[in-house]
Amino acid sequence: MNKFIFGVRSKTRANIKLSNGYTLYEWAMRKNCPPTFWARSICGDEAVTKEELEFLKNKNCKIALLFDELTENEVSSGNGKESAEKAVRAAKELGVPENENIAIIAVIEDSWSVYNGWMINFAQEIKDSGFEAGFIGNTDSSMNFNFDRHYSHFIEAGYTSICGATQPKISGEPIDWSPYAPSVIGPEDIQLWQTEDDAYKEISFSYIYAKDDDVLKSMWQYAGKED
Repeated sequence: MNKFIFGVRSKTRANIKLSNGYTLYEWAMRKNCPPTFWARSICGDEAVTKEELEFLKNKNCKIALLFDELTENEVSSGNGKESAEKAVRAAKELGVPENENIAIIAVIEDSWSVYNGWMINFAQEIKDSGFEAGFIGNTDSSMNFNFDRHYSHFIEAGYTSICGATQPKISGEPIDWSPYAPSVIGPEDIQLWQTEDDAYKEISFSYIYAKDDDVLKSMWQYAGKED
């Protein structure tokens, strides 16, 4: 029995047909187990599609909403409100329901600098718009101390969010929950851990685990037109 909850993160559609005849979902499942959730972009050229949402619905697979239409200059500024407005607009266009504690997770690339003022303004606007805020980034301070420092300032300022770690990388399912965490919190406060990167030919994807069932409550269970 799996100790933690298996999911997949990809820029590419989960239902894309690979040259080996499998969908990306099926290929990831064959190498592990059926994913409980799939982390996908909510805007841009690689955004999750309605067809893909129906596909994941039929697999009883939740969607972790990623907002990755960002630049380093943007997240290093203080204008998180404008970024959040773009994210909320994209979520609503997809039909994501408000006021159900569903998280919109901002993707901070591993090498980027980010500013805690941007995080605060982003999180506040996301919350005011009826969603929960999240951030996923490089939590290994030996590689990039910036995310550690500024997420810690964000927490010290009295804010909370879903926090996802992209480090360390391990092979296979975690035995213990030991993602690297920003200085002011512990591994137990990290909700998502991206443990391993993989690829099929030119299509890249990653394995990502949720700590427990509570984390799944912040993901979208697409139900079709009634959403």
